[in-house]
Amino acid sequence: MKLGIIRNQNDENAFAFAKEKGLSFVELCLNFEPEAQQFIAQADVLKKRSEEAGIPFASIGRWNASPLDEQGKIRPHLLEEAKRTIDAAHALGCPVYVCGANWVEGLSLYQNYTAAIRFFGEVLDYARPLGMKVAVYNCHWSNWITGAKEWEVVLGELPELGIKFDASHSIAGGRDYITELRDWANRIYHVHIKGFVQIGGQYVDAPPAGLDAINWPTEMAILYSAHYNGGLSIEPHSEVWQGELGARGIDYTIRYMKQFLLD
Repeated sequence: MKLGIIRNQNDENAFAFAKEKGLSFVELCLNFEPEAQQFIAQADVLKKRSEEAGIPFASIGRWNASPLDEQGKIRPHLLEEAKRTIDAAHALGCPVYVCGANWVEGLSLYQNYTAAIRFFGEVLDYARPLGMKVAVYNCHWSNWITGAKEWEVVLGELPELGIKFDASHSIAGGRDYITELRDWANRIYHVHIKGFVQIGGQYVDAPPAGLDAINWPTEMAILYSAHYNGGLSIEPHSEVWQGELGARGIDYTIRYMKQFLLD
């Protein structure tokens, strides 16, 4: 397994930062359409920065896209955006593309499953010849394929589709992340490292990993048992750990997670 970090594509020092911290890769998360279009347009610039630092990409993710319209049909411009993003990611040597499928109000459960499977199938069909993996994120942001109940159907129908796993989202969704890991670790293509604390079911903070309630030794043990060999991507997400404290939090997370790496 390799340890890396999510950075902003506008940060010219993102790759140098990762190298300085002894990390193995950078991940980009594109949360809005302008960010995706910018990524596509500046892929050559990003490739140069990556190569100069000797730090590769491990994942390119497109969050919050809502690719399905009110009838459950795929929005053509967002499917095209996904294809162009995959093209750019492939040109950068990135192995994983992450995306989600939105729930469509007014459609039945069956119709929503069918629409989601259709969308992911289209993305898989495009990524397959390029040798890229596609994973669905387990966050509910414009996505409802978040846990075992949905994975049974969608990943059962699409054996090549994987999971971008983040234990904090499982906890926030009221699910048992340890059981999800046990049952689905062999379908995980990418992992986010983000601490999580809630009390009485109420969110408190997303502090550095190791200063939170997630059982990281057990999570790592399960990943090793499944022979997972993908990325572990640090996601600074706390509103408390900002500025100098945030920088120290990143250093803490790196030290904490590196104890679990065997190479």
